[in-house]
Amino acid sequence: MNEAFQKLDPEKQRRIWDAVLREFAQNGYANASTNRMVQQADIGKGMLFYYFNSKEELFRRALAYSLDYLHREYVSKLDYGEPDFITRFVQITELKMRAYLHNPLPFAFLANPQVSQDAKLLAPDLLQRLEDLARSEMGKLWANVDTSLFRDDVPIKHAMNLIRWSLEGYRSELLDRLQDQNLAELDWQPYVHEFYEFLGLLRKVLYKEGDHGHSQGQ
Repeated sequence: MNEAFQKLDPEKQRRIWDAVLREFAQNGYANASTNRMVQQADIGKGMLFYYFNSKEELFRRALAYSLDYLHREYVSKLDYGEPDFITRFVQITELKMRAYLHNPLPFAFLANPQVSQDAKLLAPDLLQRLEDLARSEMGKLWANVDTSLFRDDVPIKHAMNLIRWSLEGYRSELLDRLQDQNLAELDWQPYVHEFYEFLGLLRKVLYKEGDHGHSQGQ
């Protein structure tokens, strides 16, 4: 990626990245078409290879771009100071959802198993960066949790895993439901109400009676 790309209008940069990430996310490295990329980005093919020397460099830069976005818009904003695990994970889920809705393509690109396989060969250093980031954040997720809130008859690790799996599943299902909706005009109140009803149920099932936490909306 040369200086000329950096000097492009931010909107044009975003359009090019969107086309590149979408193509790699859908097809992996080997089957990705630079012809489709330039068509989607509305630029000449010569310009794409003026900005990026090769398809391999383009893949590496796309991976670095996605990691930078993930860190800037999501990971750097995480706060693990909340001792109530449900409230903590709600905050994480809300941050991740905001970052995803702002730009889903870096998440789609990084989540594709084929991209991970391609990265092992083409960008092992960047793949290691992603793995190190995930390992570090997972360690912080489990640290300094107030385990006294959980029921005595439910193993703590199982309770926290159930919360994590439930909230990740809920987020994934909600994003599917929002896929074709105009988010700018969407009435979010029913979704917010549904979400906090869901949290109330989790607390009722996994927390001691009376220790139902203090997350927003409860």
